Amino acid sequence: MHGIKIREIAPSCMNDINKMCVMRGTSPEAALAALKESADAHWQAAAMGARVFGAFVEGGEPVGRIEIMPIEAAPVPLEGDGLWVIRCIWVLDRATGLGIAGSLMRLALDAAQGSRGVAVLTYPGWMPPAFFERFGFEQVEQKAGQAAVLLRKADPSDNCEVSLVSPAARFGLPLGTQLPRDTVLVEAVFGLRCPWVIQQYRRYLSIAGSISDRVIAREYLVRDHSDALLLGEENLYIDGVAPFAGPIRREELEHAIRSRLADPETRSR
Repeated sequence: MHGIKIREIAPSCMNDINKMCVMRGTSPEAALAALKESADAHWQAAAMGARVFGAFVEGGEPVGRIEIMPIEAAPVPLEGDGLWVIRCIWVLDRATGLGIAGSLMRLALDAAQGSRGVAVLTYPGWMPPAFFERFGFEQVEQKAGQAAVLLRKADPSDNCEVSLVSPAARFGLPLGTQLPRDTVLVEAVFGLRCPWVIQQYRRYLSIAGSISDRVIAREYLVRDHSDALLLGEENLYIDGVAPFAGPIRREELEHAIRSRLADPETRSR
């Protein structure tokens, strides 16, 4: 990989890699806020053993990253004993085909030595299972064609397991609260490790709130593993249902909300 440098990222240097996760068109104030929230989350996870590796082209511009951590530090709703979790691996389109993803994966697997195995939660269009299967991961669970859980055991004879956990508690409005039938509740559950995720979900909520004053938009932050087990997967929920898998197009979001506003009888609470 001529001209590509791969190194571990210390929590104090997270902005070196987080620059690749700032959305185009974001205001400087919003970008700085997301970067700070992300850096704080990385400090917290690093104290529990999380590690981050980044790939950089000449000049220091980041083009790839991977995050791996003990399951107790992972902001994803997975349960398992003695496992580590890959939360994210991402290589920019213009840097694909250079072997960066494979190099990052090997570093992450080395970092997890001594664990019983490594798990990952994937979604359509994001971290496809086929990539992980090249490194010995096996799919152990799939949710209605959407989220897939894969596991790579350190010892094939080990009976270790990993599972995707349904939310342990109802998030949203307090139980018993009744909304007017002509309102729509839009809720975003997301973590703080990635500036892109922070900005994207807040953008969804902003779009939702701009459609009508009958839309109630709320965010729920996944700061640690216990939050993930409580709230479930990162996603956008409309009236308690997650209608989308993968990236959400603005027109799809607007259509889903306007349809519910127009016909309250199609919704259930």
